[in-house]
Amino acid sequence: MISNSHEFAGVFLENHDGVMVNVIVLPRSSKCTIVGLHDGELKIKLTKPPVDGEANAECRRFMAKSLGIAKSQIILLRGSSSRHKTLQINGLTAQQAFERLAAVFHD
Repeated sequence: MISNSHEFAGVFLENHDGVMVNVIVLPRSSKCTIVGLHDGELKIKLTKPPVDGEANAECRRFMAKSLGIAKSQIILLRGSSSRHKTLQINGLTAQQAFERLAAVFHD
């Protein structure tokens, strides 16, 4: 699924703290997984509903686990009440984020 870094050009945007990534979440799914890309965003399925911040918390936990970093390194910058979110991932470069996700989700 995550096999070509060219298809992810522009998805991971580096900044002075790490990397930002735009995601679109699909809450209430049967399992947590990264589906792929959709209109320049990383598409993520989550099991929690979008109630009382449950999906936002699960999004941070799932991305942290997938990237092998602490949940505290992932900050929800935008989209707390939207399916479209921007996450700040501290301590990684765009290349590191891509490689770690590719290692976890490569078919």
